[in-house]
Amino acid sequence: MPSAVDLDAVGQRLKSARETLGLTLDQLSERSGLSKAHLSRLESGERQASIGALVDLATALGVRVGSLLGEDTAGSELATFSADAPRRAAGGLEIAVCSGFSGSRSIEALRVRVRPRRPAGPPVQHRGEEWLYVVSGTLIFDYDGVDYTIPAGSAVHFDAGRPHRMTARVITEVLLVSATDHTELSRIHH
Repeated sequence: MPSAVDLDAVGQRLKSARETLGLTLDQLSERSGLSKAHLSRLESGERQASIGALVDLATALGVRVGSLLGEDTAGSELATFSADAPRRAAGGLEIAVCSGFSGSRSIEALRVRVRPRRPAGPPVQHRGEEWLYVVSGTLIFDYDGVDYTIPAGSAVHFDAGRPHRMTARVITEVLLVSATDHTELSRIHH
């Protein structure tokens, strides 16, 4: 059984990372593209962040998505991940972070289980690009308002700046790699 995301802890990690950089909510809002009110609700634990929001926030803060979820793999040039690694539940998705080498904050790898009939929230969009591979099941991938049916064994590479969302009719396993342009990261750190 996957472990549930501790919403208060995610919010606390987000606030801590923001304060470590000396950023106000307004500044983080400008960097991430998320509203100040939404950020405040995320930090207080009142709202649950989508994968897209976590990617935007991690990019804006110069940290890995896994660090916001409580994964601790920093400080090693090699990180291994077990097939039965704990997953965090979030909005009908179960997410296992599969990246951790602290030398590159530009790539984030996730193992995602898409549950059937997950809540149909709005599509997400964020800086960077993503690649996903359907391991099992069939993914219904909404990209820029068009639904694509992606069967097991197939992959999709796309601009994450366009609205996108994952749904499924049966439990579907997906490997998701999210990449942020190095120039974006260097701009954020200056």
